[in-house]
Amino acid sequence: MNQQEIFTYIQKQYPTHPDTITKSGYPVTIFKNPRTAAPYAVFYQPAERTTFMEVQAEPDMIGNYIEMYHLAPAKHMDQKHWLAVPLDGSVSDSKVLDLLDMSYDLVDGQEEADGETEADGQATDSTKEEKD
Repeated sequence: MNQQEIFTYIQKQYPTHPDTITKSGYPVTIFKNPRTAAPYAVFYQPAERTTFMEVQAEPDMIGNYIEMYHLAPAKHMDQKHWLAVPLDGSVSDSKVLDLLDMSYDLVDGQEEADGETEADGQATDSTKEEKD
């Protein structure tokens, strides 16, 4: 699966548009969750080499994914939370899309988890005020 095919999938699956920046002399394309503004996929192709897609994953699973699917640590994002997927055919199309979907879901769920914590905190605060 190549980068353009993944971009087409993203456009159909998620309501996001890419931002492109130049880093280390080559373009880096970033897709962000529209609700949280957090990135969930980063694409780059360093100097005539393989294109990579960086995605977010559960920190305790990064090492497993790298070992099982021959992935690499992230280059542009935090290696504790991100991994790099080569788009050279060495990873199956279905696994590439699974990793992309997982990353989107993790980023999309961050706001909900943060919101629940804040909502719980607000409810506790208002309850204390009502008792006083």
